[in-house]
Amino acid sequence: MRAEKGFIMIGDETDGTVIPQDLGMGWAISKKKDDYLGKRAQERSHMADPNRWKLVGLETLDGSVLPDGAYATAPGHNANGQRMTQGRVTSTYFSPTLGRGIAMGLVHNGPDRMGDVLDFPKVDGGIIKAKIVDPIFFDKDGEKQNV
Repeated sequence: MRAEKGFIMIGDETDGTVIPQDLGMGWAISKKKDDYLGKRAQERSHMADPNRWKLVGLETLDGSVLPDGAYATAPGHNANGQRMTQGRVTSTYFSPTLGRGIAMGLVHNGPDRMGDVLDFPKVDGGIIKAKIVDPIFFDKDGEKQNV
């Protein structure tokens, strides 16, 4: 999960398919160097695609906890008849402070969709609804850390 004023990535956010820009960490890439480790990979067309899935926070509407790895469905079906997806849960927890399930996820155009509600189908046929929120869930300004 993401911490105040910094990052702690402990889920699928570090699975090798995600680049710093997907995590809102473009600032961590040196602007002073002409070359750096990973530069060539980041310049590949599919890595530079502006429509990549990006990191967001997710809060469940009913207070439940999203299953780790759950996919958010999108309208339509693919060529194999499977539901289209628009994101996935990368790490998930229950927050006693907030009294609800919170999660990190990678969502298509995620940061541009704050407030949107996504459907996450459950194995039993039900659906968990979760709202896209900032990935800093509590004390975004860091006021509580210096009390």
